[in-house]
Amino acid sequence: MTLLVHAQVAQAARDTVAGWPIASFIATNPLAAYEATRFDHAAAPGTHLTLPVAAYRAAFASGRITRDDLVVALRARGAELREVPPLTGALAHLTPDDVLIEDMLHTDTPAAPADDAATPTDPVADLVVPWLAAFLDPDPQWRLPERDRGFYAAWRALASHDPRLSRPARRRLRDAPEQASAAIAACFTAWGTRDADRVALLTAELAALPGWTGYLKWRGEHDGDIDLTEYLAVRLTVRLLLDLPPIEARPDAEPATTAPAPTPGAEVHARAVRLADALAPGATPADVATLARLLALHPLDDHPFTWQAAYERHYRGDLLASLTPHPLAPAAPHTQVVLCIDPRSEGLRRHLETDAGVETFGFAGFFGVPVRFATYEGRGSIDSFPALLQPKHAVTEAPADADRASARTRGLRALDAASHSLHVTENATATPFALAEATGFLFGVSSVVRTLAPTLHHTLTRRWRDRIAPPVDSRVTIAAAFTVEERATLAEAGLRMMGLGRFAPLVVLAGHGSVSTNNLYQAALDCGACGGNPGAVNARAAAEIFNDPDVRAILAARGLEMPAGTHFVAALHDTVADRVTILDPHLIPDSHAPLVAQFTARADAAADGLVRERAVDLPGADPMDSLAKLRARAHDWAEVYPELGLAGNAAMIIGPREMTRGANLRRRVFLHSYDATLDPEGAGLETILTAPVVVAQWINHQYYFSTLNPDTLGAGTKTIHNAIGGIGVLAGHSGDLQRGLPRQSVAVGDALLHEPLRLSVIVQAPIDRVSAIVSGNQVLRDLFDNEWISLTARSTAADPWWTYTALGWATTETQPPTRTSSPTLTRTETP
Repeated sequence: MTLLVHAQVAQAARDTVAGWPIASFIATNPLAAYEATRFDHAAAPGTHLTLPVAAYRAAFASGRITRDDLVVALRARGAELREVPPLTGALAHLTPDDVLIEDMLHTDTPAAPADDAATPTDPVADLVVPWLAAFLDPDPQWRLPERDRGFYAAWRALASHDPRLSRPARRRLRDAPEQASAAIAACFTAWGTRDADRVALLTAELAALPGWTGYLKWRGEHDGDIDLTEYLAVRLTVRLLLDLPPIEARPDAEPATTAPAPTPGAEVHARAVRLADALAPGATPADVATLARLLALHPLDDHPFTWQAAYERHYRGDLLASLTPHPLAPAAPHTQVVLCIDPRSEGLRRHLETDAGVETFGFAGFFGVPVRFATYEGRGSIDSFPALLQPKHAVTEAPADADRASARTRGLRALDAASHSLHVTENATATPFALAEATGFLFGVSSVVRTLAPTLHHTLTRRWRDRIAPPVDSRVTIAAAFTVEERATLAEAGLRMMGLGRFAPLVVLAGHGSVSTNNLYQAALDCGACGGNPGAVNARAAAEIFNDPDVRAILAARGLEMPAGTHFVAALHDTVADRVTILDPHLIPDSHAPLVAQFTARADAAADGLVRERAVDLPGADPMDSLAKLRARAHDWAEVYPELGLAGNAAMIIGPREMTRGANLRRRVFLHSYDATLDPEGAGLETILTAPVVVAQWINHQYYFSTLNPDTLGAGTKTIHNAIGGIGVLAGHSGDLQRGLPRQSVAVGDALLHEPLRLSVIVQAPIDRVSAIVSGNQVLRDLFDNEWISLTARSTAADPWWTYTALGWATTETQPPTRTSSPTLTRTETP
């Protein structure tokens, strides 16, 4: 029975998307379980897949969506809409497109689903969630008794004293089975649940609190101290103790008293009559029938998705039209800068390139070096790599001065001890009163300074910490973790994937991170792919690898020769202040120190320009404010919008920089450098399409659905968030863990900061190579064939663009098509 129950739980949780803890935030597509079906068929209950139709009509009125966009989107819905014969009779002056667009503009669509946030309070959740929070709290004031026995056993031992349960329920609980799987089986027996219905029952219970379910699935896979079987055992037992039926057995609510829904044929005929009256007053019954047959090809349920496709087509068309070839940097650039593909890097790259001697590249921010990193004699470690990968190598730091390193370690331990003591004192029963009396004045002064002069408070705090724990020069122990052959393989893959075939005297590898204060979603601003870990350690490790003479010798034998005068330097891009900080300056040779100083000056100037550029879109900021004021947002503990993160992300471009150099992409595009001539076998392109593209669509869909469903797939408003350790947040004191981004990450009030567009992937690489990679990867086929994201490609800059469809490649127009034009579809594998 135990094995059977575990198998049933596993089957019920098969489509559950694992949710990372908020302290190591990983962006995910909350509807990833539906990717094997068409986007417009993703029947997630109560979920909005598009904007309201009224929003699209407003965009049409403003010109954000054009008639040509709608024509292309309509004809992409299916062959029937591309092959409609001309209209005759009283309709001869109309085209089929005229009719369908008029129908979209003036016919009401079915009502959108109601938000789940309006559902009644779940009494089971009210009893289970506090126990979950107590069991999972990473730093509890009082450790939960019996915790070592597991969640179900601990709950069973303690809940018999829970006054929220009635006395009869508590007596019955004492007789509950001791094992979680046996408890689930006992509930099935008590309810008389048939074997065939048990997985459905468990699935419904898991769906009741999808945020907790996703996190518990992740926790079970990573920590193993709790699993979904134990969670379901508690949920079902509580439901049984409350004499509540299982979710699937609860009767449906009484239907509202409304007029009967019209049959599909009657509804289409009514639309046809209305259009005939509006467009062709002299239409005959035969003409009305013609209109009805045309309208039947485009049901009302399809309208929002056609609008969304047109909305995206307009953006994509403008983007493609902006991708005109520009001259490369000089034949011998003095500096090359490799930044993360993150859209926030696009602005910095653009500002750096105002100096014609600077050439920039885009590459995944872990620089192809996945490591588990621990600071020198530090406790714990971080996994500094995308969630798609698994840790294989652990690195730490080797200090340059052992005595200074020991002093720093002692200082950090003293600070940790003081912080822990303060935390214990603040949360104990009686000591908070004594603490307030003894230190209240000091904390009051600190709070005033922190509120009125956040930058000053940050500076003083940092200096105080540095005095207690002085910084120490070190280097990453990459040689001890990787063999020279492994290091060379990583270096070769990185160079080929980023298209770095020539080398400047100075190459800067800049990871990125974010700085904000009092922000539960700090990790989401650092990196939505690497668990909220900045890319500093990866940049340091990659620089060590590329500067290694043994690695360079192997690369030269593989046709990738680096000049002896080229030196790689690690750096970190702060996406709030937009400053670029050089890392490990003690490792820079004297020969390159002047170049590094010149780059730092250029980077500072670029940062100043970018901060003012971003201030135009940043709520509460003014481009005319001082740079110090704009940058102080990072340290202001009352600042809701320290930066906008990846709000606005809409596309990913894979190709050489000459495609985009000089174009202002408004920090909305993931930019991954790629040169097909350096990747003759296509291995680099395959890695880009199967890893960075997948991660980019996770981020894109998280923003997309958090915007459209702020209270269900997003995290709602920050104003009512309550944190549970580093696990997540609740909206209030109980209920479900919030799954996505807070409302303040995607909107200001009712005004959207993020434009919900599905990711447009644009590739410059041989079309046959792109086709082979997509055809051979089921994940990519699901994403592209089912229109979760789109793919546009061309072989070279001289070739036309082609759009990938489930039926083949279709020609792509970068300029608005004519009134009667339509995309040409070819059923060959490649154009």
